[in-house]
Amino acid sequence: MSHLAGGALIIVGSILVFVFVQAVLDPYAVIEINCVSTKDQTDKIVVAIFSALFPILGLFLSFAPARLLDNWAAKIIGRLS
Repeated sequence: MSHLAGGALIIVGSILVFVFVQAVLDPYAVIEINCVSTKDQTDKIVVAIFSALFPILGLFLSFAPARLLDNWAAKIIGRLS
């Protein structure tokens, strides 16, 4: 199941990265942050970097061994309970 989620994150995250990199390269592109339109270059770069985390996380989920993910999930559940 984690491999399927990783594949979805890779696809969706790659689309987001593609769109936001185009926005970074276009000085007239407008993005919305908290319902406020902005052309600020710094905001566009931050959004592009943040959206790049999704395909990176997807690659980890897709190619990590199931045993590693099971151990990781067990540790998280153990700490929460």
